[in-house]
Amino acid sequence: MPTKEDVEFPPSMNPDEIDEVLFTKEMIASRVRELGAEISESYRGDDVGGGGLRLPLVVICTLKGAAAFFADLVRSLSCDSQWEFMAFSSYGGGTTSTGAVQTVLDLRVDIAGRDVLVVEDILDTGHTLRYMINMLQARGPKSVRTAVLLHKAERTVAELGLTPEFVGFVIPNEFVVGYGLDYDQKYRSLPWIGVLAPWVYGDADSKIKYSACGGRGKATKQSDD
Repeated sequence: MPTKEDVEFPPSMNPDEIDEVLFTKEMIASRVRELGAEISESYRGDDVGGGGLRLPLVVICTLKGAAAFFADLVRSLSCDSQWEFMAFSSYGGGTTSTGAVQTVLDLRVDIAGRDVLVVEDILDTGHTLRYMINMLQARGPKSVRTAVLLHKAERTVAELGLTPEFVGFVIPNEFVVGYGLDYDQKYRSLPWIGVLAPWVYGDADSKIKYSACGGRGKATKQSDD
C-alpha cells in the first residue's frame, strides 16, 4: 500500500486533507495500459476499427470525472476509436444526490449498429450508469460495454444488473479524489488517487468530532456513479 511519502502534494494543499493514498500515478498508468490491452483484445475478433469494413469503436467519455482516465485509456487501445462525450447530473455541489438523473450533454452521432464502450471513472451505486446504458441501448447499437477505473462493489445496487466488463481497481466504500475525481470541483488534477478525510466534506459538527476523536466516517455516495 502506498503512503503519502510516495506522492507529491500541490503547495496549496494540506496533506491532512487526504487520509491515505490508494494508487500512485505509476500504479494507475500501469493498470490503464493493461486495460487498454484487455479491451483491444476483446474486440479483435470483431474487427472493430481494423482492416475490414467495420466502423471504429465508439468510445464515450462521461464528463467530467472520467476525462483523465479516458484520455489515457483511448491512447492505449490498438483498435481505431471514435471519441464521443456525454454528461449527466444528479448532484449539486458537495456529496449529496439531488435525486433523478438528468442528461446534461447528449451524443450528436448515430450509434445504431455500432460497438460502444462507455468509459467511467467510478461505479458507485450504479444508478447513473444504468440510466446511461438504458439510453444508449434504446438507440440500437450492436453492443454496449463499460470500462470503469474504480468500482465500489459493495455499494453497487444488485437489482440494477450492472457488471462492468472492464474494471481497473475494486475499492472499499471511501470517498476518493484525484485523477479526475473531485469533491466540489477540487482535487481533479491530482495525478494519484487518495481517500478524502471526512472532516473536509463533513458539516461543522462532524469536523469537530473527527478532529477530537481521530475517527473516520463512512463515505457518502460519490458524484460520478
